[in-house]
Amino acid sequence: MRPNLIFMIQRKQTIWLLLASLSILLAFFIPFGIHTESSIETTQIIEKDLTAKADTLLMSLTIASALISFITIFLFGNRKLQMSITLLAVFIAISVGAYELYFSAKTILSNKLVVGVLGSKIYLGLFVPLISIFFLLLAFGGIRKDEKLIRDSDRLR
Repeated sequence: MRPNLIFMIQRKQTIWLLLASLSILLAFFIPFGIHTESSIETTQIIEKDLTAKADTLLMSLTIASALISFITIFLFGNRKLQMSITLLAVFIAISVGAYELYFSAKTILSNKLVVGVLGSKIYLGLFVPLISIFFLLLAFGGIRKDEKLIRDSDRLR
């Protein structure tokens, strides 16, 4: 292996960024709410899990957050850019969480009702963006610590 690749793997923030990328992808599999539909004409109630696949904007934000977190791993040579993009990934993960809250709480007037976070239950998928944000903030701290270490060593020379 090349020395740069070995250096990249040894850094803790690489692990945090990879975990952030993988954890936000869990939004495609773990529901953050349940969409309940019923009709006036029938007594049938249809329940459908809400995941990131339920809405195009939510799917796009989730994929963008995962890709940005993953691509940030390879910017280890430019720590300032890596810190900036990590903060961008945090903002996008916050957007994913906020949009999940909005999407699970909105009700469509007519014969549809969305039961979710503000209804009777809190679903595990709602915490997926929070887990990703946690890992991204750990990575940001590690990158900042590396930057400070490099600045201190340059000052000693």
